[in-house]
Amino acid sequence: MGITRYSVECPGCKVGIVLRLGVGHEKRQAFFYVCPKCQAATRGALIWTGGADTRLELSDGRKLRSEEGCTEVLSINPEIPSFPGARSMAEPGGSPFITFFQWLGADGIQRYQRAFYQMRHVIDKDWKRLSRLSTYYLNHDVHHFDKALKSWLPKGERLPEADWERDHAIHHLYSAFFGPMWALHPQRYFLDMKAAWNDLWSPDRGNFRQVISFAESEIGTSSFTNTQTDLFEQTGRYVGLIGAVFPGLLCDLLPDAHQPQVDRLRLFRDEYEVLRDLYIQTFETSHKVLRWVLGTVNADTHGDPNRFVPVAGMDPEAAKHPPKNLDAYTRSVNASKREWLLLLPEWHRCWDSLLDRHLRNDIGHASARHELPTGLIQRDGRPPLPYTRFVQKAHRILHLLLACANVMKIMRIYATMEIGKAPGPGESARR
Repeated sequence: MGITRYSVECPGCKVGIVLRLGVGHEKRQAFFYVCPKCQAATRGALIWTGGADTRLELSDGRKLRSEEGCTEVLSINPEIPSFPGARSMAEPGGSPFITFFQWLGADGIQRYQRAFYQMRHVIDKDWKRLSRLSTYYLNHDVHHFDKALKSWLPKGERLPEADWERDHAIHHLYSAFFGPMWALHPQRYFLDMKAAWNDLWSPDRGNFRQVISFAESEIGTSSFTNTQTDLFEQTGRYVGLIGAVFPGLLCDLLPDAHQPQVDRLRLFRDEYEVLRDLYIQTFETSHKVLRWVLGTVNADTHGDPNRFVPVAGMDPEAAKHPPKNLDAYTRSVNASKREWLLLLPEWHRCWDSLLDRHLRNDIGHASARHELPTGLIQRDGRPPLPYTRFVQKAHRILHLLLACANVMKIMRIYATMEIGKAPGPGESARR
């Protein structure tokens, strides 16, 4: 995590610029720089060839042989948000790594680095075969699924014999695969949402039979199947953007005292369009999953998935006109769906931290754009949003993707497992 210097000439105004580039974790670190004189953005990439060796690629302009004649200095780190105005290590923020080291402490920054390297390792080593296993699972190709799963199992462990065991196996692998990320996060979003959901599926609850019946009636529908497929596909897109979202996790690790700095920091990389699309897709898919979340809560509480009974704290208008049934709830707008999460307090507590409805609406318009010279996402009629803050919000969708996938998993397990005949159904489903 050092700093390397390159001298470049702006392709527009020909001004000489010294680029102080932080060397991050990835071998290829895409970035852009903005000319302080003409405000034009130029894209490039820092290639880390190992050790202290790097090389620079530029989409335009040219590299200079020396810093002689350069009048501008820019400090950029492709992986760590930085203060771009720092001209040397002697200035505050002159090293993004040292800045975060001071904010997080030695233990905090080391845990972050360890998580990054762990995720990079499992992606390079395991993602292709996990993705292939997922395809067999979604295609209900038991033969190839079992054959592919064998390579994941400890020596001597038996292959699944029932469909519910396959449901557990694939989701358990995904949970472990992303463990370095969700385990590091200071907020236990995924774990808390998973625990609250799994607690509904206990044989000692009064309406457990009605909950099972609801699951049995839903898992064979095209809506359920398509939504589960969407969750797997969106998780795969998240993996492809892991380098883009990891700086968001780093920002989330900051203590409250330093959170305002996120709006001042700049992240000189641009995956806005693909992150925007993934955020919107996950937003829509997650709200589809609420059909099964609220249907289960209603079945557990009232013995009927179609019965919506308001609780304290709800919007008065929503409480006055509850959905007539689950299908009416499913057809309602996302804001109304979210209101009923008060029936499941842990999900209610986490939801708005994971999904920002106003942000989704803003970036859903074509006029919203990442303005490279300022590092702001410009939004019609609303204050601009720093790109670094957007990345911080975008990285959190992992927790929701995993929590929603767990919803589908548990419903499939209890709808297909013969309760009482399989060993330890409650504990097996909760692992």
